[in-house]
Amino acid sequence: MDNEIKEYTTPSGQCRYGFNIYVGKNDTTGHTIQIKKQGFKTRDAAEKSYYEYKIKVLNGEYEPLTKRRYTMKDLFKLWSKTYETTVKESTYATALRIFDNHILKDLGNIYIDKLTIFQCQSAVNKWFEVSHKTYKRYIRYASRMLDYAVDLELIDKNPMKKVVRPKYIEQPKEFDNFYSKEELKQFLCCAKKRNFMYYVFFRLLAYSGMRKGEALALKWDRIDFMHSKIKVDKSVSKGINNRLYISTPKTRGSVRTIQMDRQTMCMLKEWRTRQQKEMLKLGYNFISTNNLVFPTWQNKPNQPTQPTQWNNSICEHGHLRHITVHGFRHTHASLLFDSGASMKDVQKRLGHSSMKTTMDIYTHVTKQSEQVTVTEFERYMEG
Repeated sequence: MDNEIKEYTTPSGQCRYGFNIYVGKNDTTGHTIQIKKQGFKTRDAAEKSYYEYKIKVLNGEYEPLTKRRYTMKDLFKLWSKTYETTVKESTYATALRIFDNHILKDLGNIYIDKLTIFQCQSAVNKWFEVSHKTYKRYIRYASRMLDYAVDLELIDKNPMKKVVRPKYIEQPKEFDNFYSKEELKQFLCCAKKRNFMYYVFFRLLAYSGMRKGEALALKWDRIDFMHSKIKVDKSVSKGINNRLYISTPKTRGSVRTIQMDRQTMCMLKEWRTRQQKEMLKLGYNFISTNNLVFPTWQNKPNQPTQPTQWNNSICEHGHLRHITVHGFRHTHASLLFDSGASMKDVQKRLGHSSMKTTMDIYTHVTKQSEQVTVTEFERYMEG
């Protein structure tokens, strides 16, 4: 039995256990029938399930999955249990929303052995109409689940692999979701007048390149005032039923230590002093460093949508050009390039897992820096 229980590692680095039990052969197709289970967090749990299935097989009580007919909804119940053990809660919650709002909504009642390429294509065309930017994710999730059905020998082929993906032709548009140095200074000036915490939050984003979820999860013990460094190793995420929780960041490369400028560190110090006084009035002890830098007045993490409201408030009050909250991360990258930082430096500072992400998104530098590049090139060639 020890050889039947297999230990494996999930893509996220978690240790899990699983097993295969040979049942026999399908009388009609001649295919091997196996019980394949995985995702157990402990060997004991895997062994318990293994014995339960083994006894059913020996007593002739096990009914192979292939003798049942499954709708897409039925298949989702099977597949989701396994998928949940391999990803973060926030990723799983996103998958649930996609299945509920799109995949199962359009294909849920169809029996998987009767699911046709035409039905899949019709659903894909509808998804494209509704959301041309994210519809490919819906295809990937549906296809992954149908691959699972193929592995279980519930169906012979995955019809979703045959669909044609509609192509969205995006109209050329100048990328402007970032501020110039002058625009950033104007925004921060307005933010400081509006609300000091808003000011510190957006200054931190613009001067560090942190994601908003990373800033909302930041605690004071991650800020090294002596050496002007900030350790980024947590992020606020939304889980099942919109549960807010703090988890590890997006990728391994996202865990990083950022060297900060002195002025931003001074602003953080000032905010800490103000925060301690304000939170003390509300009955919270903020002397401890194990507190959030940007909590709610109930001393809980802010919703990821909250900074959008802060941003809108500042822009409306100051009559400023509006960029998204993520645009402050773009702003940091753009200003880094303007100041002469290398592509590798920008990648490391922003915590991108691959250089491609840095090159794809953050080569939208300002026209001023483009002119500097041309001037430098001209000077070099004529020298």
